[in-house]
Amino acid sequence: VALLQKWKCLMVKIKLDLSDPNLLKADQIMEQRENKKARRSYLGMSGAGNCARQIFYNFRGVQAKPFNAKTLKNFASGHRAEPVMIDRIRQVHGLQVVAVDPNTGKQLGVSDFDGHFLGHLDFEILGLAQAPKTWHVGECKETAEKKLQEFRRIKDKVGEKQTLKAWNENYYAQHQLYMKYRRRKRGWLVVASAGVRDWDSCRTDYNKDDADYYTDKARQIIYEPERIPDRISDDPTFFKCGWCDYKTVCFEGEQPQRNCRTCVYGKPDTGGKWLCQKHDKHLTRNEQDIGCGDQRYLTSLINGSVIDVTGSSITYQLHDGQWTDNGEDYG
Repeated sequence: VALLQKWKCLMVKIKLDLSDPNLLKADQIMEQRENKKARRSYLGMSGAGNCARQIFYNFRGVQAKPFNAKTLKNFASGHRAEPVMIDRIRQVHGLQVVAVDPNTGKQLGVSDFDGHFLGHLDFEILGLAQAPKTWHVGECKETAEKKLQEFRRIKDKVGEKQTLKAWNENYYAQHQLYMKYRRRKRGWLVVASAGVRDWDSCRTDYNKDDADYYTDKARQIIYEPERIPDRISDDPTFFKCGWCDYKTVCFEGEQPQRNCRTCVYGKPDTGGKWLCQKHDKHLTRNEQDIGCGDQRYLTSLINGSVIDVTGSSITYQLHDGQWTDNGEDYG
C-alpha cells in the first residue's frame, strides 16, 4: 500500500512537471486580456431561462468573478462554430438566410425595457423543407458530443416541437423571446458537436404564455431591485446550485461586492444607461464596477431586516446581531 501511494504521488509530480509553461503563459495572457473588457451592462435574453436569482445577481454585479481560460476557450469555440454552421446552411438551394440587419449592417437584435433587456439572433431563415413559407428565428449552438446524443434521444422520445424545452430551458427561453420580439411563430435550433463534425436540429412553436413569463421575469429583475427573486432551489446541494458562481452569496452569506449596481442609489435609466441618483450622473460600466465611498447596499442583498435609516446609514437586524451599513464590510 505504501509503495502504491508513493507511486501515485510520483505520477502526480511528473504530471505537474510536464505542464508546458508556454501554454500556461498563453492562458494567463488570455485571461488578463479578456477579463479587462467591460462586462455587458444589460440583461441578456440568452440567459433568461436561468435561475431568476442568479440572473438578478449577475445583472446587479453582485460577484463579478473573472472567467478562467477553459471557459473563455469554450466561448471562443462557440463563436467560431456559428458562422461555419450558417455558411453550410446557406449552401442549400432555396433557403433564404438573413444574419445581418439590412438597416444597421449589424447582427439582428431585439430589445425591451429602455435597452436593459437585449438579445442578438444568429439568423432568420425562410424556405425550410418542413415549412417553406414560414420565417423562423434561427440559433446555432455548439455542444459536447454527449449533449448532442441526449438531444437526439429527447427528440426521438417527445417529438421535434417539444425537444428544445425538454433539452435546455435556457435555449428555449431565448427562442421564445426572439420569436416574440421578431414577431415570428417558429424557431429553428441547429445543434452541433465540437468542430461542427456532426449536427441536428429541432423546430419550436411560439408560446405566448411562456414568452410573457420570461419577459415579466426580466422586468421584475430590472425594475424591482427591492424584490429579490426566489432561488431555483432552497437546497444548496441541488446540482444547479452546486456549480453556480453565486452560491457563496446566495447560501453562505458571503458579502456582495460593493459597486454602483449593488447600490441603493443605482438605477437603470432610459437608453440602456445607468444612473447614480446620489450624484445625478450617468456611469459607464467600468465606473459602475469601481463604485465610490457613498455606496450603500440594496436592502434585498442583505439577509436581514431594516430596523433604522439615519442619514446615509442603514441598520439591519441580522441572525447574529445588528449591523449598520456605513460603506464598510460586515462586522
